Amino acid sequence: MDAGIVTAYSDSLTQLVNDLQSLSTPSTPSPYMFRLFAPGTVYTSALAQSMGTAEDPGNDAQLQLDATINDYLTSAYILYPQLFSSTELQLNNAGRLRTDLPQLPNVPILLTETTEDIILPDVDVEAVEPEVKKPNFWTFKGNGSLQFTQSYYSQNWYQGGETNYAMLSQLSAEANYNNQRRVQWDNKFEAQLGFQTSETDQYHKFKATNNLLRLTSSLGIKAIGNWNYAAQLQLETQPYKSYKANSDEITAAFISPLYVRSSIGMDYIIKKKRFEGKLHLAPLSYVITYVKRGELLERYGINEGHHSKHEWGPNVEFTFTYHMWKNISWASRLYWFSNFHLTRIEWENTLNFTINRYLSAKLFLYPRFDDSSDKYRAGEDHDGTFLMFKEWLSLGLNYDF
Repeated sequence: MDAGIVTAYSDSLTQLVNDLQSLSTPSTPSPYMFRLFAPGTVYTSALAQSMGTAEDPGNDAQLQLDATINDYLTSAYILYPQLFSSTELQLNNAGRLRTDLPQLPNVPILLTETTEDIILPDVDVEAVEPEVKKPNFWTFKGNGSLQFTQSYYSQNWYQGGETNYAMLSQLSAEANYNNQRRVQWDNKFEAQLGFQTSETDQYHKFKATNNLLRLTSSLGIKAIGNWNYAAQLQLETQPYKSYKANSDEITAAFISPLYVRSSIGMDYIIKKKRFEGKLHLAPLSYVITYVKRGELLERYGINEGHHSKHEWGPNVEFTFTYHMWKNISWASRLYWFSNFHLTRIEWENTLNFTINRYLSAKLFLYPRFDDSSDKYRAGEDHDGTFLMFKEWLSLGLNYDF
Protein backbone atom coordinates (compact mmCIF):
# COMPACT_ATOMS: atom_id res chain seq x y z
CA MET A 1 0.00 0.00 0.00
CA ASP A 2 1.27 3.53 -0.83
CA ALA A 3 2.72 5.23 2.30
CA GLY A 4 1.31 8.58 1.15
CA ILE A 5 -2.24 7.26 1.16
CA VAL A 6 -1.80 5.79 4.65
CA THR A 7 -0.39 9.09 5.95
CA ALA A 8 -3.25 11.11 4.44
CA TYR A 9 -5.86 8.73 5.91
CA SER A 10 -4.25 8.87 9.36
CA ASP A 11 -4.08 12.68 9.24
CA SER A 12 -7.76 12.91 8.31
CA LEU A 13 -8.75 10.70 11.25
CA THR A 14 -6.64 12.81 13.63
CA GLN A 15 -8.28 16.00 12.35
CA LEU A 16 -11.75 14.46 12.81
CA VAL A 17 -10.98 13.56 16.44
CA ASN A 18 -9.67 17.06 17.10
CA ASP A 19 -12.82 18.59 15.58
CA LEU A 20 -15.05 16.42 17.77
CA GLN A 21 -13.08 17.27 20.87
CA SER A 22 -13.27 20.99 20.09
CA LEU A 23 -17.04 20.71 19.83
CA SER A 24 -17.29 19.17 23.31
CA THR A 25 -17.92 22.10 25.60
CA PRO A 26 -17.15 20.46 28.98
CA SER A 27 -13.75 18.96 29.73
CA THR A 28 -15.41 15.76 31.04
CA PRO A 29 -18.62 13.95 29.97
CA SER A 30 -21.81 15.01 31.76
CA PRO A 31 -23.65 12.28 33.73
CA TYR A 32 -26.87 14.09 32.86
CA MET A 33 -26.61 13.20 29.16
CA PHE A 34 -28.61 10.06 29.95
CA ARG A 35 -31.75 12.20 30.19
CA LEU A 36 -31.82 12.46 26.39
CA PHE A 37 -31.96 8.69 25.93
CA ALA A 38 -33.67 7.35 29.08
CA PRO A 39 -37.46 6.65 29.18
CA GLY A 40 -39.49 9.85 29.02
CA THR A 41 -39.38 11.72 32.35
CA VAL A 42 -40.26 15.33 33.29
CA TYR A 43 -37.28 16.86 35.14
CA THR A 44 -37.60 19.85 37.49
CA SER A 45 -34.39 21.51 36.23
CA ALA A 46 -35.84 21.78 32.70
CA LEU A 47 -39.08 23.30 34.01
CA ALA A 48 -37.18 25.72 36.26
CA GLN A 49 -35.04 26.89 33.34
CA SER A 50 -38.07 27.42 31.09
CA MET A 51 -39.68 29.56 33.84
CA GLY A 52 -36.52 31.63 34.36
CA THR A 53 -35.86 30.49 37.92
CA ALA A 54 -32.79 28.36 37.18
CA GLU A 55 -29.20 29.39 37.97
CA ASP A 56 -27.38 31.37 35.27
CA PRO A 57 -24.74 29.00 33.78
CA GLY A 58 -22.34 31.87 33.10
CA ASN A 59 -19.07 30.62 31.60
CA ASP A 60 -19.17 27.21 33.29
CA ALA A 61 -18.93 24.62 30.50
CA GLN A 62 -20.75 21.89 32.44
CA LEU A 63 -23.66 24.14 33.35
CA GLN A 64 -23.86 25.38 29.74
CA LEU A 65 -24.21 21.77 28.49
CA ASP A 66 -26.89 21.02 31.11
CA ALA A 67 -28.76 24.14 30.00
CA THR A 68 -28.64 22.97 26.37
CA ILE A 69 -30.04 19.56 27.39
CA ASN A 70 -32.83 21.31 29.33
CA ASP A 71 -33.75 23.27 26.20
CA TYR A 72 -34.12 20.07 24.18
CA LEU A 73 -36.23 18.47 26.93
CA THR A 74 -38.51 21.50 27.23
CA SER A 75 -39.18 21.45 23.49
CA ALA A 76 -39.97 17.73 23.67
CA TYR A 77 -42.37 18.30 26.61
CA ILE A 78 -44.33 20.77 24.46
CA LEU A 79 -44.28 18.92 21.12
CA TYR A 80 -44.55 15.28 22.29
CA PRO A 81 -46.21 15.20 25.72
CA GLN A 82 -47.44 11.62 25.14
CA LEU A 83 -43.86 10.34 25.38
CA PHE A 84 -43.45 11.35 29.04
CA SER A 85 -45.21 9.18 31.62
CA SER A 86 -43.19 9.77 34.81
CA THR A 87 -41.67 12.63 36.80
CA GLU A 88 -38.38 13.21 38.61
CA LEU A 89 -40.25 13.10 41.93
CA GLN A 90 -41.51 9.58 41.16
CA LEU A 91 -37.96 8.46 40.36
CA ASN A 92 -36.70 9.90 43.65
CA ASN A 93 -39.45 8.16 45.62
CA ALA A 94 -38.64 4.87 43.92
CA GLY A 95 -34.97 5.25 44.82
CA ARG A 96 -33.73 4.86 41.27
CA LEU A 97 -32.16 8.32 40.69
CA ARG A 98 -28.65 8.92 42.00
CA THR A 99 -27.16 12.38 42.48
CA ASP A 100 -23.70 11.28 43.60
CA LEU A 101 -22.43 10.23 40.17
CA PRO A 102 -18.69 10.96 39.80
CA GLN A 103 -17.32 12.84 36.82
CA LEU A 104 -15.76 10.48 34.28
CA PRO A 105 -12.21 11.17 33.16
CA ASN A 106 -11.63 12.48 29.67
CA VAL A 107 -9.80 9.58 28.00
CA PRO A 108 -7.91 10.69 24.86
CA ILE A 109 -8.36 8.76 21.63
CA LEU A 110 -5.05 7.45 20.26
CA LEU A 111 -4.46 6.63 16.62
CA THR A 112 -1.59 4.63 15.16
CA GLU A 113 1.01 6.66 13.34
CA THR A 114 1.98 4.03 10.77
CA THR A 115 0.73 0.72 9.45
CA GLU A 116 3.74 -1.05 10.95
CA ASP A 117 2.24 -0.62 14.44
CA ILE A 118 -0.60 -3.03 13.54
CA ILE A 119 0.49 -6.66 13.86
CA LEU A 120 -1.96 -9.18 12.44
CA PRO A 121 -1.90 -12.74 13.82
CA ASP A 122 -0.50 -15.43 11.61
CA VAL A 123 -3.53 -17.52 10.62
CA ASP A 124 -3.45 -20.50 8.29
CA VAL A 125 -6.52 -19.74 6.20
CA GLU A 126 -6.41 -23.07 4.37
CA ALA A 127 -6.55 -25.00 7.67
CA VAL A 128 -9.84 -23.35 8.66
CA GLU A 129 -12.80 -25.36 7.37
CA PRO A 130 -16.20 -23.72 7.76
CA GLU A 131 -18.93 -25.82 9.35
CA VAL A 132 -22.18 -25.67 7.43
CA LYS A 133 -25.32 -26.66 9.31
CA LYS A 134 -28.41 -27.26 7.24
CA PRO A 135 -31.79 -26.58 8.87
CA ASN A 136 -33.93 -29.60 9.69
CA PHE A 137 -37.44 -29.06 8.37
CA TRP A 138 -38.77 -32.41 9.68
CA THR A 139 -40.75 -32.77 12.90
CA PHE A 140 -41.72 -36.10 14.46
CA LYS A 141 -44.26 -36.88 17.16
CA GLY A 142 -46.51 -39.70 18.28
CA ASN A 143 -48.71 -41.20 20.94
CA GLY A 144 -49.25 -44.72 22.25
CA SER A 145 -51.85 -45.93 24.72
CA LEU A 146 -53.04 -49.19 26.25
CA GLN A 147 -56.48 -48.91 27.88
CA PHE A 148 -58.47 -51.41 29.95
CA THR A 149 -62.06 -51.80 31.07
CA GLN A 150 -63.71 -54.46 33.21
CA SER A 151 -67.30 -55.15 34.25
CA TYR A 152 -68.86 -57.90 36.37
CA TYR A 153 -72.49 -59.01 36.72
CA SER A 154 -73.69 -61.74 39.05
CA GLN A 155 -75.91 -64.42 37.49
CA ASN A 156 -78.96 -63.13 39.35
CA TRP A 157 -78.42 -59.46 38.52
CA TYR A 158 -81.94 -58.05 38.17
CA GLN A 159 -81.30 -56.30 34.86
CA GLY A 160 -79.14 -59.05 33.40
CA GLY A 161 -75.73 -58.41 31.96
CA GLU A 162 -72.56 -60.06 30.75
CA THR A 163 -69.25 -60.02 32.63
CA ASN A 164 -66.47 -58.94 30.28
CA TYR A 165 -62.96 -57.61 30.04
CA ALA A 166 -61.84 -55.24 27.33
CA MET A 167 -58.50 -54.00 26.09
CA LEU A 168 -57.82 -51.23 23.58
CA SER A 169 -54.42 -50.31 22.14
CA GLN A 170 -53.74 -47.26 20.02
CA LEU A 171 -50.71 -45.93 18.19
CA SER A 172 -50.32 -42.77 16.13
CA ALA A 173 -47.12 -41.40 14.61
CA GLU A 174 -46.51 -38.30 12.51
CA ALA A 175 -43.63 -37.25 10.27
CA ASN A 176 -44.18 -33.75 8.90
CA TYR A 177 -42.02 -31.63 6.59
CA ASN A 178 -42.34 -27.84 6.38
CA ASN A 179 -39.62 -25.67 4.82
CA GLN A 180 -41.38 -22.51 6.10
CA ARG A 181 -41.60 -21.18 2.58
CA ARG A 182 -43.73 -23.13 0.09
CA VAL A 183 -43.77 -26.88 0.72
CA GLN A 184 -45.58 -28.71 3.51
CA TRP A 185 -45.80 -32.51 3.56
CA ASP A 186 -47.75 -34.16 6.40
CA ASN A 187 -47.75 -37.92 7.05
CA LYS A 188 -49.74 -39.68 9.77
CA PHE A 189 -50.05 -43.37 10.64
CA GLU A 190 -52.83 -44.61 12.93
CA ALA A 191 -53.39 -48.09 14.35
CA GLN A 192 -56.13 -49.28 16.72
CA LEU A 193 -56.81 -52.78 17.96
CA GLY A 194 -59.20 -53.72 20.76
CA PHE A 195 -60.62 -56.99 22.11
CA GLN A 196 -63.47 -57.86 24.43
CA THR A 197 -64.33 -61.14 26.14
CA SER A 198 -67.81 -62.55 25.69
CA GLU A 199 -69.40 -65.33 27.74
CA THR A 200 -72.52 -65.58 25.58
CA ASP A 201 -70.72 -65.95 22.25
CA GLN A 202 -70.33 -69.68 21.70
CA TYR A 203 -67.95 -69.28 18.76
CA HIS A 204 -65.45 -66.67 19.91
CA LYS A 205 -63.86 -66.16 23.31
CA PHE A 206 -62.53 -62.78 22.20
CA LYS A 207 -64.12 -60.35 19.74
CA ALA A 208 -62.47 -57.39 18.05
CA THR A 209 -64.10 -54.14 19.10
CA ASN A 210 -61.74 -51.59 17.54
CA ASN A 211 -59.98 -52.40 14.31
CA LEU A 212 -58.13 -49.81 12.24
CA LEU A 213 -55.02 -49.26 10.12
CA ARG A 214 -54.84 -45.88 8.38
CA LEU A 215 -52.09 -43.98 6.61
CA THR A 216 -52.66 -40.39 5.46
CA SER A 217 -50.21 -38.40 3.34
CA SER A 218 -50.91 -34.81 2.30
CA LEU A 219 -48.68 -32.61 0.12
CA GLY A 220 -49.32 -28.86 0.18
CA ILE A 221 -47.87 -26.01 -1.90
CA LYS A 222 -48.23 -22.48 -0.53
CA ALA A 223 -50.99 -20.50 -2.24
CA ILE A 224 -51.97 -17.37 -0.28
CA GLY A 225 -52.38 -16.67 3.40
CA ASN A 226 -53.36 -19.87 5.21
CA TRP A 227 -54.36 -21.62 1.97
CA ASN A 228 -52.32 -24.36 0.25
CA TYR A 229 -52.80 -26.22 -2.99
CA ALA A 230 -53.06 -29.81 -1.77
CA ALA A 231 -52.99 -33.42 -2.94
CA GLN A 232 -53.93 -36.15 -0.45
CA LEU A 233 -53.67 -39.94 -0.42
CA GLN A 234 -55.22 -42.13 2.29
CA LEU A 235 -55.13 -45.91 2.79
CA GLU A 236 -57.46 -47.54 5.32
CA THR A 237 -58.15 -51.14 6.34
CA GLN A 238 -58.20 -53.26 9.51
CA PRO A 239 -55.61 -55.71 10.91
CA TYR A 240 -57.96 -58.35 12.41
CA LYS A 241 -61.09 -60.23 11.40
CA SER A 242 -64.52 -59.15 12.62
CA TYR A 243 -67.36 -61.65 13.14
CA LYS A 244 -71.09 -61.54 13.67
CA ALA A 245 -72.22 -62.40 17.20
CA ASN A 246 -72.63 -66.17 17.76
CA SER A 247 -71.53 -66.87 14.21
CA ASP A 248 -68.45 -67.72 12.18
CA GLU A 249 -69.56 -65.32 9.46
CA ILE A 250 -66.84 -62.77 8.78
CA THR A 251 -67.97 -59.17 8.36
CA ALA A 252 -64.54 -57.60 7.68
CA ALA A 253 -60.87 -58.62 7.50
CA PHE A 254 -57.45 -57.37 6.48
CA ILE A 255 -57.69 -55.74 3.01
CA SER A 256 -61.39 -56.63 3.02
CA PRO A 257 -62.20 -53.85 2.59
CA LEU A 258 -59.24 -51.64 1.70
CA TYR A 259 -60.13 -47.99 1.00
CA VAL A 260 -57.76 -46.00 -1.23
CA ARG A 261 -58.77 -42.34 -1.25
CA SER A 262 -56.99 -39.75 -3.39
CA SER A 263 -58.02 -36.14 -3.83
CA ILE A 264 -56.88 -32.79 -5.22
CA GLY A 265 -58.01 -29.48 -3.78
CA MET A 266 -57.14 -26.85 -1.21
CA ASP A 267 -56.06 -26.98 2.44
CA TYR A 268 -56.81 -24.27 4.98
CA ILE A 269 -54.37 -24.34 7.92
CA ILE A 270 -55.58 -23.10 11.32
CA LYS A 271 -53.10 -22.44 14.15
CA LYS A 272 -54.25 -20.72 17.30
CA LYS A 273 -53.00 -20.73 20.87
CA ARG A 274 -54.90 -23.88 21.86
CA PHE A 275 -56.36 -24.98 18.52
CA GLU A 276 -54.67 -26.59 15.52
CA GLY A 277 -56.57 -27.86 12.53
CA LYS A 278 -56.65 -28.45 8.80
CA LEU A 279 -59.61 -28.23 6.44
CA HIS A 280 -59.21 -30.19 3.20
CA LEU A 281 -61.60 -29.20 0.40
CA ALA A 282 -61.40 -31.41 -2.68
CA PRO A 283 -63.84 -30.85 -5.55
CA LEU A 284 -62.29 -33.91 -7.22
CA SER A 285 -61.59 -37.15 -5.35
CA TYR A 286 -61.25 -40.77 -6.38
CA VAL A 287 -62.10 -43.65 -4.01
CA ILE A 288 -61.24 -47.29 -4.66
CA THR A 289 -62.86 -49.92 -2.45
CA TYR A 290 -61.01 -53.21 -2.75
CA VAL A 291 -62.23 -56.47 -1.13
CA LYS A 292 -59.98 -59.52 -1.26
CA ARG A 293 -62.41 -62.08 0.23
CA GLY A 294 -65.06 -63.21 -2.23
CA GLU A 295 -67.79 -63.75 0.40
CA LEU A 296 -67.67 -60.06 1.35
CA LEU A 297 -68.07 -58.56 -2.12
CA GLU A 298 -71.84 -58.07 -1.93
CA ARG A 299 -71.62 -56.64 1.58
CA TYR A 300 -69.54 -53.74 0.30
CA GLY A 301 -71.47 -53.14 -2.90
CA ILE A 302 -69.07 -54.85 -5.32
CA ASN A 303 -70.47 -56.73 -8.26
CA GLU A 304 -69.82 -60.45 -8.59
CA GLY A 305 -66.73 -61.22 -10.62
CA HIS A 306 -64.95 -58.07 -9.47
CA HIS A 307 -62.94 -57.26 -6.35
CA SER A 308 -63.12 -53.48 -6.43
CA LYS A 309 -65.39 -50.58 -7.17
CA HIS A 310 -64.46 -47.05 -8.22
CA GLU A 311 -66.17 -43.83 -7.18
CA TRP A 312 -65.69 -40.19 -8.16
CA GLY A 313 -66.99 -37.15 -6.34
CA PRO A 314 -66.24 -34.24 -4.00
CA ASN A 315 -64.61 -34.81 -0.64
CA VAL A 316 -64.26 -32.74 2.57
CA GLU A 317 -62.11 -33.66 5.57
CA PHE A 318 -61.61 -31.56 8.71
CA THR A 319 -59.12 -32.65 11.39
CA PHE A 320 -58.25 -30.68 14.50
CA THR A 321 -56.89 -30.87 18.04
CA TYR A 322 -58.32 -28.53 20.67
CA HIS A 323 -56.61 -28.26 24.06
CA MET A 324 -59.73 -27.36 26.02
CA TRP A 325 -58.11 -27.19 29.44
CA LYS A 326 -54.73 -28.04 30.91
CA ASN A 327 -55.38 -31.80 31.12
CA ILE A 328 -58.23 -32.21 28.62
CA SER A 329 -57.86 -32.30 24.83
CA TRP A 330 -60.28 -33.06 22.00
CA ALA A 331 -59.02 -34.65 18.75
CA SER A 332 -61.52 -34.95 15.91
CA ARG A 333 -61.78 -36.07 12.28
CA LEU A 334 -64.82 -35.25 10.14
CA TYR A 335 -64.93 -36.90 6.71
CA TRP A 336 -67.55 -36.52 3.97
CA PHE A 337 -67.65 -38.09 0.51
CA SER A 338 -70.39 -38.41 -2.09
CA ASN A 339 -70.53 -39.69 -5.65
CA PHE A 340 -73.88 -37.86 -6.10
CA HIS A 341 -75.70 -41.15 -5.55
CA LEU A 342 -74.29 -42.54 -2.30
CA THR A 343 -72.96 -40.71 0.74
CA ARG A 344 -70.45 -41.55 3.45
CA ILE A 345 -69.93 -39.40 6.58
CA GLU A 346 -67.53 -40.27 9.42
CA TRP A 347 -66.99 -38.21 12.58
CA GLU A 348 -64.37 -39.56 14.97
CA ASN A 349 -63.99 -37.82 18.34
CA THR A 350 -61.49 -38.65 21.08
CA LEU A 351 -61.56 -36.82 24.42
CA ASN A 352 -58.32 -37.39 26.27
CA PHE A 353 -58.27 -36.79 30.05
CA THR A 354 -54.62 -36.72 31.13
CA ILE A 355 -53.99 -37.82 34.73
CA ASN A 356 -50.20 -37.65 34.53
CA ARG A 357 -47.50 -38.37 31.97
CA TYR A 358 -48.27 -42.11 31.85
CA LEU A 359 -51.97 -42.40 32.81
CA SER A 360 -55.05 -41.13 31.04
CA ALA A 361 -58.71 -41.79 30.42
CA LYS A 362 -60.18 -41.69 26.92
CA LEU A 363 -63.74 -41.21 25.67
CA PHE A 364 -64.30 -42.18 22.03
CA LEU A 365 -67.46 -41.15 20.14
CA TYR A 366 -67.93 -42.21 16.52
CA PRO A 367 -71.17 -41.51 14.62
CA ARG A 368 -71.12 -42.76 11.01
CA PHE A 369 -73.54 -42.46 8.09
CA ASP A 370 -73.07 -44.85 5.17
CA ASP A 371 -75.53 -45.87 2.47
CA SER A 372 -72.88 -47.04 0.01
CA SER A 373 -73.73 -50.76 0.21
CA ASP A 374 -76.50 -52.01 -2.06
CA LYS A 375 -77.23 -54.84 0.35
CA TYR A 376 -77.48 -52.37 3.19
CA ARG A 377 -79.71 -50.07 1.13
CA ALA A 378 -82.02 -53.04 0.50
CA GLY A 379 -82.81 -53.18 4.23
CA GLU A 380 -80.63 -56.11 5.31
CA ASP A 381 -78.49 -56.20 8.45
CA HIS A 382 -79.68 -52.92 9.90
CA ASP A 383 -82.54 -51.41 11.90
CA GLY A 384 -83.91 -49.15 9.18
CA THR A 385 -81.43 -46.28 9.43
CA PHE A 386 -78.08 -45.63 7.79
CA LEU A 387 -76.78 -43.83 10.91
CA MET A 388 -74.45 -45.93 13.10
CA PHE A 389 -72.76 -45.09 16.37
CA LYS A 390 -69.86 -46.46 18.44
CA GLU A 391 -68.63 -45.32 21.87
CA TRP A 392 -66.17 -46.49 24.49
CA LEU A 393 -64.66 -45.13 27.71
CA SER A 394 -61.41 -46.52 29.07
CA LEU A 395 -58.59 -45.91 31.53
CA GLY A 396 -54.97 -46.97 31.17
CA LEU A 397 -51.44 -46.19 30.07
CA ASN A 398 -50.61 -43.30 27.80
CA TYR A 399 -47.31 -41.97 26.46
CA ASP A 400 -46.42 -39.13 24.10
CA PHE A 401 -43.19 -39.18 22.11
